[in-house]
Amino acid sequence: MTRETVEETLGLQPYDLKAFTDSSSVFVYVYRVMDRRTLSFYTKPVNGSKKLGKYVQLFVAYSKDNKVISIETCSLCPDNLVTKSKIEFEKVFVFLTVTLPVLLIYIGLTK
Repeated sequence: MTRETVEETLGLQPYDLKAFTDSSSVFVYVYRVMDRRTLSFYTKPVNGSKKLGKYVQLFVAYSKDNKVISIETCSLCPDNLVTKSKIEFEKVFVFLTVTLPVLLIYIGLTK
């Protein structure tokens, strides 16, 4: 495959250039995997919902004429390449179900 074919297939542009030598170059592509989220007491192979998972790095080495030499993935690499802020719904849920009612009861008892 050529570099253009790889980028069309992945639907991604390279995130970074990892190595560049006289004979080859290695580009890093970053993509997200899909996870399956379920409630722990009702886990079956087919239930749950698809959610975006963590970021994974893909290293593609190209020869001097832009042909693929090797492809490696790194699912254990640090997840800090792409940052995206998100709300932690578990903490919001705990606040709404535990802290807020206790606070309202306290306010009600002090009046």
